[in-house]
Amino acid sequence: MPLLGVHYYSFLTYLTGLNGLNTYYFVGESNRFRNSTKLKLYCFMHHLLCGLGLAIMLNSSWGNVRICVTLLTIGATCVFAINNCWEKTQGIRKLAEGLVRLETKHFAGKPSGFALKVRCYMKQVLVVVTLVRVIVFYPLYIKRFIRHFFILNVACYWLLYNMLLSAVFGFYCLVWQICRSQKLINDRMTKLLTKSRIRNRSSKMRRCLKLYSKLLGLCNSLNYEFGHISICVLACKSWFQITYGYEIFIMIAAPRAIDLSLPLRMFVVLTYVLDAVNLYFATDVAELFTRLREDSLCILRESNRLDPLLSMFTLKLALHRKRVVFLNAVSFDRKLTLTLMAKTLLYTVCWLQGDYKKLVH
Repeated sequence: MPLLGVHYYSFLTYLTGLNGLNTYYFVGESNRFRNSTKLKLYCFMHHLLCGLGLAIMLNSSWGNVRICVTLLTIGATCVFAINNCWEKTQGIRKLAEGLVRLETKHFAGKPSGFALKVRCYMKQVLVVVTLVRVIVFYPLYIKRFIRHFFILNVACYWLLYNMLLSAVFGFYCLVWQICRSQKLINDRMTKLLTKSRIRNRSSKMRRCLKLYSKLLGLCNSLNYEFGHISICVLACKSWFQITYGYEIFIMIAAPRAIDLSLPLRMFVVLTYVLDAVNLYFATDVAELFTRLREDSLCILRESNRLDPLLSMFTLKLALHRKRVVFLNAVSFDRKLTLTLMAKTLLYTVCWLQGDYKKLVH
């Protein structure tokens, strides 16, 4: 299912609403977001259950550092998501409304291109695989850590993790939509600046620059709204990589020191690989975001028809952030993926060194 057309926003708002992330829904017939009292009540109950579920799991696993840190990273993500849901300004809603207006008025029915389609389908496949892995296989894996009230704890974990996964998927969809808008604006500008015999070239270029200015404002909003959530998600992913990497090292160096059946060992290895691939595809669309911005600058710089307005916008674009940046500190790109992988490997080795004597004996 491509992220094309306003009908996708209906699916997205119902999915995120089901996981307690928003108190509104999108109506495709009128292209508007509407508040819902029933959804507000549902989200309120959902958030209470999330808080209760987090307390239950922390109480059941108290003393187990591995489970506690996992819960704290997931819980922090849920706290920021709940805050975004109930804040008065509802910045994520305004961001989505701005993208919907751009899509319906200017880009409806336009093809997204092969590169964006591939990233879209791959991310959806990875989300489905993650859901199956978490719902079906992960409970068997954590059964050896949680002995009491196992079914209750698993239900709480599902509730919390689904909220995290929905927040990540919602963020990815918005970044994807911004990339699509950037690509289509670049295509229009290229056509205007390279083809001859185009009437009202100057006024059409002004409209493109006006659209691009609106898109830059939406990019700023994206960086601001998802900053805290994304930092917590990255912390959660890093901790998963450390814990799974720890067990993989033990399987190789001291296979008798770990009590895991062959299916669960395969689960650990595949989970480690899939989480790395998932992170790569998330940063891959952010890299596309950067590449499209650089293409925009090249289009404007290499034109022989630069008038003062175009020159001013080129300068504005050059000074604007070229990347998805969280909290004015973290750039979301492939370099971040490699850095996280390197750091998690380092912390895994440190953990192994601390447990060396125990593993040997």
